[in-house]
Amino acid sequence: MTYSDMTTDELRAAIAEMQAVLEARSIESAKREAVETAVQAYADSQGMTVLEAWRELVPEGVEVPDDPEPEPLPDAPEWVAPTGVHDAYSKGDLVTYRGKVYRSRINGNTWSPAAYPQGWEEYR
Repeated sequence: MTYSDMTTDELRAAIAEMQAVLEARSIESAKREAVETAVQAYADSQGMTVLEAWRELVPEGVEVPDDPEPEPLPDAPEWVAPTGVHDAYSKGDLVTYRGKVYRSRINGNTWSPAAYPQGWEEYR
């Protein structure tokens, strides 16, 4: 049966059913987005990955997969706290910090991406 074969009442019923399905999907999507946003905010505030945050937040007995450790890029060594101005990071320098690569937004950057997020942007 095609739409052109349906009566007006059948079409209205089909439209109502489709609208109900769309509404349910929209609600589910909004819930999922709210949870993902909250977990990301928690992870950012604690200086951890999203998977580490999930491990802390999920109920006991729920399995969360291991957090893969990406290989540092050759030009993005692990972040090391500078001891002074002579070894502070310059604008554009890349570092690997807690499994993510960041680029310094400022010259003379002596803070970690967690301690001063405004000084860094996620590179990868």
